[in-house]
Amino acid sequence: MSKFKPKDTALATVCAARMVTALKSRTTHSQNVRHHWAMNKKIRLTLLILLVIIGRSYCQNDFRSGFVITLENDTIQGQLDYRSNSKNYESCIFKGEQGRTEYYPNQILGFGYNNDKFFSAQRIKDSFVEVLVIGEISLYRSRGKYHIMKDTSFFDLESIIEKVEINGKIGTKENNRWRGITSYLISDCLSNSNSIVSKLSLDEKNLTRLIVKYNKCRGAEYTEYKISKPWTKFDIGVTLGLSKSEITTDGSGSFSYLDNSYNSIDPSIGVLIAISSPRITEKIALQGELHFLKSNYSSLVELKGSSTQFHDTFIDLTTLSIPLSLKYSFPEKKCGIYLQGGINYDHHLSSNTRLLSEQVSGNIVNTFPETTAFEVNDNQIGYWGGIGILKTYKKLKGSVTIRYFQMSALNKTNGLTANNNRISLNLILFKK
Repeated sequence: MSKFKPKDTALATVCAARMVTALKSRTTHSQNVRHHWAMNKKIRLTLLILLVIIGRSYCQNDFRSGFVITLENDTIQGQLDYRSNSKNYESCIFKGEQGRTEYYPNQILGFGYNNDKFFSAQRIKDSFVEVLVIGEISLYRSRGKYHIMKDTSFFDLESIIEKVEINGKIGTKENNRWRGITSYLISDCLSNSNSIVSKLSLDEKNLTRLIVKYNKCRGAEYTEYKISKPWTKFDIGVTLGLSKSEITTDGSGSFSYLDNSYNSIDPSIGVLIAISSPRITEKIALQGELHFLKSNYSSLVELKGSSTQFHDTFIDLTTLSIPLSLKYSFPEKKCGIYLQGGINYDHHLSSNTRLLSEQVSGNIVNTFPETTAFEVNDNQIGYWGGIGILKTYKKLKGSVTIRYFQMSALNKTNGLTANNNRISLNLILFKK
């Protein structure tokens, strides 16, 4: 600690000005803290509303090239609204030379998207079913069930959990009737059918592969729909972002030099990979990302008592951020909205907190050596969520997202709680 006495009016004026500036800063900050959370909520809500409005403005119904088959077995080419299966089981929306029409199962034989899904109205009354494979054995999918057709027989495949009583106690077991049906239908060509089916899962990928294998075994002609779509797809992209982060502190009297809130606005850069299965659904993907960002926070705190204290604190973080999320996209081709959320891991490559203090008593100014404000955890984990807009161009796909992160405690110093969160705006580019 050093001590000195001002020798002229100019130095005294500088000290007084520092006190007045600090007092004004502290007063303004106190007002900001009272309204901070309310303002943040308003900002997040406003951004969310703007994103939804933009999405509705630019992302209209997703019509793709397709066809309908009339009751007279004529095929009419046009545009079909690309909707979820739950809606396609009920009806289809078709745009042709006669305008826009919604067709129901009793009005047409079927409809399909070129090189994609095909739905038939000839298997279940008052419902369309998705046709997965047509051959000597055919495979269909409806709401909550799969179906196999051989010759003229049509079988439902579904897993049913039944209640059973064992030794006077009620339990449950899986009804494996579907395995027996499948094994019987393929046993005339595939040896060890029971062994094959015992390892089979009741899902589209495994059932499709089995039915295709059987048709090949029989040397039968068959059609596998959606074959142009991969079972697994990897999308690699880059991202540029701008983040507004905040650190809030809550500590005992020994940490009174810390401000209640620190804020920083910083750019970020990163890469990401999205893993999906378009053959099954275009809606869901697992996304992993890697971001690099540097954040700098500072604040001046003035404490009044028998003497006046000034505390300057600085927090500098260089962070490698790894968000993992589940991404849900609404059906889209050229433009669509998606939601995502998951966990986030932050590793601070470097961290530095500094405290500079002065004490003013009358005309005496004491300055203290620089010290560490508090110790920072090297690793943090938290959760996050976001909403985005994806638009497809000729050679790439681009999206804009708004995200919110809430992380675990930043500090590892006892007696103090330092929490940090951030909201970010990101531009993401994928190669098509």
